[in-house]
Amino acid sequence: MGYTNAGKSTLMNRLTHAEVAAEDRLFATLDPTIRQFRMPNGVRVLLTDTVGFLKKLPTHLVESFQSTLEEVAFADVLIHVVDASHPQRTEQIRAVEEVLRKIGAGDKHTLTVWNKVDRAENRTGLEREAAGVANGVLVSAQTGEGMPRFFSELSAMLAAWSMRVHLRVPQSEGALLALLARAGRILEKKYEGNEVELKAHIPPFLRGKVAAFMVPGSEQDSGVTVGGEAQGAVDGAEAGGSLDGGVAGDPAGDGAAR
Repeated sequence: MGYTNAGKSTLMNRLTHAEVAAEDRLFATLDPTIRQFRMPNGVRVLLTDTVGFLKKLPTHLVESFQSTLEEVAFADVLIHVVDASHPQRTEQIRAVEEVLRKIGAGDKHTLTVWNKVDRAENRTGLEREAAGVANGVLVSAQTGEGMPRFFSELSAMLAAWSMRVHLRVPQSEGALLALLARAGRILEKKYEGNEVELKAHIPPFLRGKVAAFMVPGSEQDSGVTVGGEAQGAVDGAEAGGSLDGGVAGDPAGDGAAR
């Protein structure tokens, strides 16, 4: 996702060879498009290309934009594509982040991708911008520049979602339960007295917040260490060829990103 005309469809085409419409104009993509691909390390990924964000959305595009918001809400990881060559990219980034906050997705695990670096002039400035966020990379979806780093960052972020937690949280902890539902992925949930017992996949920033509510004996397998840094157990990824109906990751990036 990202501001309109940032190059989202071009990035999807490079990753999946899907031939999604990619034009240098506003709202070239009006409906969410879902494709599957395999990362260079063998991890299977479903990727959704969405309608571009805009500060003031035209009335006739509200319905399509609503579909975008639904896709964002259910995503495990967000890929925020930024037009690195646009002089107002900072304002565009803020506009997208404001929309994400309004729909309750501001806490989502996000990879920020400064795209179109082949057109940008101030490379040093872009590198500083990327270094200023938790997960940021510079790429050109058109030429393939920076894709090995993209795959490396995305692989690490997806691996974090393979960390499962088993929790018992008092119902009085409403804010934490809401955050788990919004930023995590609930696998099982049941109510026992005044507590909520649940199993979930969570992003790294939630590990410290849930450590006090871990079910005894589950800490070793969950990726959460009470009072320490989490190491985590990561689900093994299936390696091998293409998916049925899908393709392998970008041929230009496979070898360098392994």
